[in-house]
Amino acid sequence: MATTGLLKKYHALFRSKLFNRIVLIFSIITIVAFCTLAILVYKYSTNSMLQKELNVQTEAVDGVTRYLDQKMDESQEIVLQLYQNKALSEDMLRLLRYDLPIYIQRQVDDYISSNISASQNSDTFFNSQVDSNKGILNIALYSPEQSFLYVYKKDKAQKFFKLNDKDSKMAQAIERLRFQGKASTRTPEIDRLLEINDSGAYTFTFELNDPDTLKNVGLLMITYDPEEIRQVFETSRKRLMGNHLVLFPDGRVLYDSARRYSGQTYPYFRQLISSKDSVSLDVKAYTITSFTAKSDLIVGGIVPASELANSYAGFKTRIIAITGICILFTIAFAYMAVYRFANRTRVIVKAMKQAQQGNLAVRIPTGKNDELDEISVRFNQMCEELSSYINQVYVSEIKQKHAELVAFQAQINPHFLYNSLEAIRMRAITQGAPDAGEMAYVLGNLFRYTVKSDTIVTLEDEIDNCRQFLELYRVRYKDKIDYRISLDDKLKSTRLFKLTLQPLIENSIVHGIRTTGPTNMISINAFVEQDLSSLIVEVMDNGKGMDPEKLRAVRESLDGTGTTNMSESIGLRNVHERIRLMHGDAYGLSIDSRRTEGTVVRICLPY
Repeated sequence: MATTGLLKKYHALFRSKLFNRIVLIFSIITIVAFCTLAILVYKYSTNSMLQKELNVQTEAVDGVTRYLDQKMDESQEIVLQLYQNKALSEDMLRLLRYDLPIYIQRQVDDYISSNISASQNSDTFFNSQVDSNKGILNIALYSPEQSFLYVYKKDKAQKFFKLNDKDSKMAQAIERLRFQGKASTRTPEIDRLLEINDSGAYTFTFELNDPDTLKNVGLLMITYDPEEIRQVFETSRKRLMGNHLVLFPDGRVLYDSARRYSGQTYPYFRQLISSKDSVSLDVKAYTITSFTAKSDLIVGGIVPASELANSYAGFKTRIIAITGICILFTIAFAYMAVYRFANRTRVIVKAMKQAQQGNLAVRIPTGKNDELDEISVRFNQMCEELSSYINQVYVSEIKQKHAELVAFQAQINPHFLYNSLEAIRMRAITQGAPDAGEMAYVLGNLFRYTVKSDTIVTLEDEIDNCRQFLELYRVRYKDKIDYRISLDDKLKSTRLFKLTLQPLIENSIVHGIRTTGPTNMISINAFVEQDLSSLIVEVMDNGKGMDPEKLRAVRESLDGTGTTNMSESIGLRNVHERIRLMHGDAYGLSIDSRRTEGTVVRICLPY
């Protein structure tokens, strides 16, 4: 039932109303087009925003990567300076090979004996490096031969730690640092000695060898503050989305901006280093990963998809709002435009219905200069022409029919007339006047054909009527008239107006018969032209004929251009006009005649 109701509503609103369907189809196309465009714009814009954000992340990650490699270069530069300055190198070797009191005593002796500058000793050099580089937390010297750890901190603070037998594990941990390669972390015990509280601090460890013997004499450990990594990230942009990581090659976290995995092994390390753009970590996210060339660290930027989606939320709302407004305005504009055309169309349809009901005085307003206006103009012209035609033809025909009706009412009943003619015929035969009886019979047949209601007859019936008419005159004029008829069987069913040929036969007899001389021959010949487009019926006699002047007058009378009143050609003109009115100007009568030779009248009809 619900489906049937919906179908009825659809039929009432759209199926039978063209303009409603146009608005509906246009609305559907508009909605689909704008929604598709909105989706494409949204996808393009969000992809652009995503790419822009990833570019910012890439810039930030590359900046940190360059920073870490720069710190590696700075650390290597410190080691290089140690070896380039011979006095400084000798002082460092002395510090690593002797106990601290002995080293201090020798340093004092050398200063007194040779007046060595203080800038050439290890303490001055390392303190200046720590103070000049704000990223360095401390620099530590480890001597495996003397088992001590000498630490240089900010503001020229120094600490000396002597490692005894119970600190063997710590010594082993320090020794393991030499095999870490590049950047590394430390054990908690080393962090306590170095007084490092931030688990994210990272250390570059270098072997110190005797330049002469190339024998290892100790380790140099340079530890950097991880807070500078955060500052490098922040300088790239006021606010970076997501979180950022600096990892060791084994997956341990050196730096975590979210502080969730600091000092731990990152659980999604493999996914991070193997991903390209989008990856599923704890949440779906977009990643940027960079491997440092010198410090052997991994820098990563992680932007959760949900955070990106939140940044798009305002843009998405604006897109939906703008799309909705555009759809509403477009549909409203289309509806108003179509409504105007629908109103004009309804006016045209209403006028047509009035014209159908017979009101040809109705007119449609014009002046818009478009297709509907052209239809309106043509409709108005049609009504005017119909009114004119009705006044000229139909009114005249009605009057003629009325006159014929009045005349018919005054006539004798046809059956009474037929019966009377038949009685006369029988009386003439019984009285020995067969000619009179035959004429009465033929006259009855002619009268019966003339008064029957059919206006369109076959060519066979029309020629048979002409034969009856010729027989009537042949009896009257005895041997003065003869006739010949030629009609192909395939043309017998051709239809034409009743009494098309009879006026031509009558005209030949009345105006062309000769009372003296040879027999008057009237021929009727019907045939089709070679191009099979027209039927020709010729009525030909060998009577008096016409001179050229009279022939010209008759032809002008047929065309309606003559000025002379040709009463004898009224029958021909009526037939000619009836044919042209029915079939067009290409058809009708044509006439040829020569004085004393006869006349030929040709009827041209469509075949």
